[in-house]
Amino acid sequence: MKKRLVMLLAGLLTVLSMGFGLAQFSDVPAGHWAKEAVEALAAKGILVGFPDGTYRGNETLTRYQAALIIYRLLQQIEEELKAKGESPTMQAMSSEDIEALKNAVQELAAELAALGVRVSALEDSAATKEDIARLEAMIQELKAQPAPEPGMDAAALQDLADRVEAASIAADTALAQAQQLAEQLDALAQDVEGVKGDLAALQTQVEANAQAIQALNELAVLLNQDVLSLQDRVTALEKGLADLQGIDFEQFASKEDVAAVQEFAAALRSDLVGLSEKVSRLESQVAELSRVQYSITGSLTATYGMKTLAGNNFDIDRLFSTPFSTGVFGATQVASPVILPDVASANLSGGSATLNFTVKNTAPKAQGVDFSEASASLGVAAFGGAFAVIPSIRLDAASVKGTVDGQAFSVAYSRSASRFKFNDYLFVNDNDPAGRETRQGMVAEADLTKFPLSPKVTVVAGVSDAADNGGTGGNLRGNYFGIRVATKPFAGLDLALSYAGNGGAIPPRSALGLDGSLKFGDFSVKGLFVTSKTPTGTYLQGFFDPTVADWAYYVQLSGKLGPVSLAANYRAIDPQYEDGVAGMSGSHLDYYSGVQGYQSPAPYPHDQRGLGASLEAPLGPVKLEGYGDSYVNYNGAPPFSTNLGAAATVGLPMAFSLKVAYDASYTGASYFDLVTQTSSTVTGTLSHDGAAGNALVKNLNLTLQGTYDTIGSVFGLATYGTYKLGLGPLSLDTILFRYADPDTGTPGNETLKGGLQASVDLGSLPFKPKLLGEVAARQTGGAGGTEELKWGVGLSLGEFLFPGSSLEARYAEYRASNVTSVSVGVADHAFNPASNRLYSDPGPNSGSLAGFNVTWKYYDLQANYGEYLTSAGDHARTFRITYTVKF
Repeated sequence: MKKRLVMLLAGLLTVLSMGFGLAQFSDVPAGHWAKEAVEALAAKGILVGFPDGTYRGNETLTRYQAALIIYRLLQQIEEELKAKGESPTMQAMSSEDIEALKNAVQELAAELAALGVRVSALEDSAATKEDIARLEAMIQELKAQPAPEPGMDAAALQDLADRVEAASIAADTALAQAQQLAEQLDALAQDVEGVKGDLAALQTQVEANAQAIQALNELAVLLNQDVLSLQDRVTALEKGLADLQGIDFEQFASKEDVAAVQEFAAALRSDLVGLSEKVSRLESQVAELSRVQYSITGSLTATYGMKTLAGNNFDIDRLFSTPFSTGVFGATQVASPVILPDVASANLSGGSATLNFTVKNTAPKAQGVDFSEASASLGVAAFGGAFAVIPSIRLDAASVKGTVDGQAFSVAYSRSASRFKFNDYLFVNDNDPAGRETRQGMVAEADLTKFPLSPKVTVVAGVSDAADNGGTGGNLRGNYFGIRVATKPFAGLDLALSYAGNGGAIPPRSALGLDGSLKFGDFSVKGLFVTSKTPTGTYLQGFFDPTVADWAYYVQLSGKLGPVSLAANYRAIDPQYEDGVAGMSGSHLDYYSGVQGYQSPAPYPHDQRGLGASLEAPLGPVKLEGYGDSYVNYNGAPPFSTNLGAAATVGLPMAFSLKVAYDASYTGASYFDLVTQTSSTVTGTLSHDGAAGNALVKNLNLTLQGTYDTIGSVFGLATYGTYKLGLGPLSLDTILFRYADPDTGTPGNETLKGGLQASVDLGSLPFKPKLLGEVAARQTGGAGGTEELKWGVGLSLGEFLFPGSSLEARYAEYRASNVTSVSVGVADHAFNPASNRLYSDPGPNSGSLAGFNVTWKYYDLQANYGEYLTSAGDHARTFRITYTVKF
């Protein structure tokens, strides 16, 4: 091919130029196998090199360069013959010489015929070591041939040289056009493949848009037609180029033939331009349709169930979890209207349907108002315990997101679970457990980054259920409204102003709030002020009159001095903020923990005014801590209570740690007045972390704690922990132990508690059985004291009778003596090692619960049956079958 032809001609020139004077090139090293030939050609003037004095023998030789070399060679031969007085004629050349020149011409013609293929095919024909060996053999044969005889025809020789030069130029021109065509074809193939990918993605995303898809299909047909037409033209071009192989090499293509090829290539390029424009229009339409994406899901549910109850309500949560556990029997449980449409009656039947859909705009505009996403969830109560001519249709939730001149905004609606929070003591309505939300309303937010101070505005409005989220205190009822504006005046400073009102509260309330934070270096300040009032007195004046309004405020300072961390606070919380009443906070049961203010996420309890400080200082493996806190009631009436403490924690090898702490309490007539000491304890705690990488025993969590009351000389001891272990199919999920004695000097206070949760997975057997079991027990005060026992067993079959079917059966009992309650639902601490009890605190009641439940599932079809009994003779039976279709 091309490189082979170049090497052949170079070899021919090398042989013909032997014996001339030598010239030097800077990049032809001494001893190179072609050094003598290169320098001889240069000395003869056939090779002139480059202006910088280099030969560049490793670069590819172009056809123009080859034509020039051949032309100089022919001129040299003619001049030498003329100098000898001889007339060059074609007849004087040997037949071998003429054949060699014809072969060279044929090589050029063959190269011209191969221009219809890809450029990669040209690279595959590069000269190999075998080619070089054959060339060297040919050179030796040429050397052995006799010198040309005189009598050559100069005109014929010049004609041959002209044809060689014309063939070289035509070959280079055609090659350049073919390479350009190959690049365009490659780009077009990539475009077509890209369009096919876009069409595949679009077909999934816009299934509902049949007209758009039909239009894209028609465009795709046109595109395929154009591609087929292009292929036909390329085939014709390849055929025309292939026909050149049969040409008489004594007569090369004329200029008219080359012009015809160029004209055809120009027409082909025009077709390519037209096709590219069509592809661009198609891509534009695909991009426009792809801006909008749709998603639709939903479900249909039908339920039939019955409940019979003889005797008093009781809570079966103490046995095990079933679909009937929460909200059926326990008097303190909150019923879910979705699971139990009609709890007041014995009929659990009901049907519902939901539909969720989402629309997204993947390329919102940067200017004006534009929407990026919208979603909605619809629900229908298909049937319930009573006949309805027109079933109720409800909008469960809806939301819209978008931008205004690039500034993000959102609006969200919720039928029963609207969530929002303004600050720690105002509108804390974002912490309800699932199923206990009772707020219906909207929350709108906007980040106005292009406005002064970059405000973020939040607006809430709606209505809260009169049941007050199942709690007490009347802290959020009826209609409510609020607005909050948060700003950033400068870097590090955040300020927010809030207004909230609750017209349905008893009595109605309104409040103003200001909160913010400031950071400077390693220090920060956080503050809050909320004033809440009922409609009494002058409106604005009343807000800032502490005798009329209820105030809550605090200032917190934190920072670091080297390795030492410091914190300090001052706070004052009005009594009316108990359970979040003054702050109109519906999440009070979970945020304020009822009346247990210290045990809640709220920063400080109600009816308290005080100040405190704390520090932490790491000293190598030891961490030192200290705190001081002094407070009085909100009105400032003595006595003042002061708590002081210090602790040191040291990390030990093998994931152990030791902490020693001292805590003391005092009362006095002022802040930090340590007149009367009310308590003083020293506590030592040794712990082992089973999850640590260097744990002595993996999965063993162990705590040993001793407490000494220095005032009463009372020593208490507690040790507890958990461990889990896997032994093949047997899994010991929880091994629990606890021993606690708050006063080792007084008998009868000890608590012993233990528990085990285990399972055996026999999935390799028929029906894929799995055995479940658990037991937990505790005893406080020895015989005649408080006792609790819970145990249960279960069997689950992963493949029950046929594929996709599963069955689970469970039986459990709970027995208790001298507890506060046997049947009222309370928190489950059965497998909590840090707690003495399973469910109830010590009390006068005794009794038992027992029951079983069977659950069968076949994909989205589920059936439940249960029987439950108390020692007092209360009996309950439940049955429910539910089928859900999801799409």
